[in-house]
This record gives sequence, C-alpha cells and structure tokens, in this order.
Amino acid sequence: MNSDELGNQIKVLRKKKAWTQKQLAEFSSLDRTTIGSIERGDYSDIGIRKVQRVLLLLGKCLTLTDVSLPTLDDLKG
Repeated sequence: MNSDELGNQIKVLRKKKAWTQKQLAEFSSLDRTTIGSIERGDYSDIGIRKVQRVLLLLGKCLTLTDVSLPTLDDLKG
C-alpha cells in the first residue's frame, strides 16, 4: 500500500465513524492540518507515531510484512 492509498483508507475509516477532520484531530491531539496531510498522503513532516495514533483511534494498526524480491532467474523467465 502506498501513501496515497493509506491516506484514502484513513479518510474512509474516519467518515465511517462520522467524524470530521477536526474531531479526529482533537481525539488524537493533532492539528486538523496534520489530519488533512495524512489523508492526502503527504507524510513529509509527519512521523510514524502520529500516523499510528490516528490508525489506533480508527481501530487499525500498522504491520510489517515480509516481501520476497524476485531472483535474477525470476526476472529472466
């Protein structure tokens, strides 16, 4: 999932709870502009802890997943 998809998911989850950006900001102790940036996928000045705090309020969490990179043989074939 890329940053735009994550931001869109956060927006969808927020709207399912019928929360405004301002309400989510208040619940998470963040600025409304920070919530807007997250929803737009703009994480240039936003730390992972802030994103995780928002996700936890929405009933989600970040996870790490192992991915396997293709081998040279996979790319050739």
